[in-house]
Amino acid sequence: MSEKPIHIPVLLSETIESLDIKPDGIYVDCTTGFAGHSSEIAKRLTTGRLIGFDRDPDAVKAAEEKLKDYPHTLINRKFSTFDESLDEIGVGKVDGVLMDLGVSSYQLDTAERGFSITRTHLLI
Repeated sequence: MSEKPIHIPVLLSETIESLDIKPDGIYVDCTTGFAGHSSEIAKRLTTGRLIGFDRDPDAVKAAEEKLKDYPHTLINRKFSTFDESLDEIGVGKVDGVLMDLGVSSYQLDTAERGFSITRTHLLI
């Protein structure tokens, strides 16, 4: 039996198609989360590279596991550090950028994450 995904990305095929991914390109996912979109981008890269941003350490850890077989760099920072972070890793030009600015069901369904309006939990 397969494990239920933490989050199912919305408009996945449309998003991937819109990016028109080149196998040798550099692509940035500014909202990597649990790597739903990121893994689909990374699967299409041969000599290219995926760079993912997320400020949530739990999401970065999960994304690292999902992306382990693909060329990638994960950055545990806000995407507002885009320019500075890419400079630090020597990337001056990218072929595509994705920003999925919604909130994931995991964030809403897990009370201790602090986003739920239907469940209570002690926040520390």
